[in-house]
Amino acid sequence: MMKNKSCLKKIALTTSWVLSFSAIAKDNPPGAISSYPTFYAGIAGSLDHLNGKRTEQLTGGGTNTLISFSDNRSLSANGFNAQGLAGFLWTIPASRFVLSPEIYLGQGSVEATLQESGVDPAIPSGKGLQSSLKRNFTMGFVTRFGFYLSGCQNNLAYLLVGLDQSRFQNTFALSSGPDAGGNQVPTLFEKRSKWLSGRIIGLGFERKFNHFKLGVDVRYTFYSSWGGYSRQAAISDDVISIQFKPRIISTSLTFCYLF
Repeated sequence: MMKNKSCLKKIALTTSWVLSFSAIAKDNPPGAISSYPTFYAGIAGSLDHLNGKRTEQLTGGGTNTLISFSDNRSLSANGFNAQGLAGFLWTIPASRFVLSPEIYLGQGSVEATLQESGVDPAIPSGKGLQSSLKRNFTMGFVTRFGFYLSGCQNNLAYLLVGLDQSRFQNTFALSSGPDAGGNQVPTLFEKRSKWLSGRIIGLGFERKFNHFKLGVDVRYTFYSSWGGYSRQAAISDDVISIQFKPRIISTSLTFCYLF
């Protein structure tokens, strides 16, 4: 929770910087060679690839049999993400180097699913797990460090670093055959979510066209682990333990208006 609050404070601070510099930027014509900051706002669409690791294991109630549905297995899924963003471009005086803080809010659909089964030989009884991990909301800020490739300051190549705060959702259903006494075991179903903090690195290129700019970049975000979770099923007393460590690679196309 403290990490989440720290990340949100940094995002709020970056937002205040953006708004402060935008007031200065109003007197700076878009595309002009100037050391004054140029404010921009726009939208971005990205193709996200979710990877990382997942572990989902079951410990049989009364038997202590360990059934591994996914033991440090790789995550792999693709999805789309849409974002709104705002920031400013500030050219370091007497140079082509650029500093550009940027904030964003996004909504996405990338989701990795799993469907596995196993058997507790001590009863015996079949076990089945359906589980998914989805990132459905994201926000954060990045700082871009760029260099204009020409004196007219139209073509910008850059590196970026930043912090991200994303909400992930895990939905799972654990089914089981009858227990040792022949009792039917109800399916254990749960949907839960958690905010995970992530660090961002990336690179990109953009080009200015009068009052707007187009860009493309690639970002790699590695998130903190989501672990320490377990749930006990009724009647069978089976315990399911779940852990995720997600990573996301995003390839984005951006369109922004220059103020």
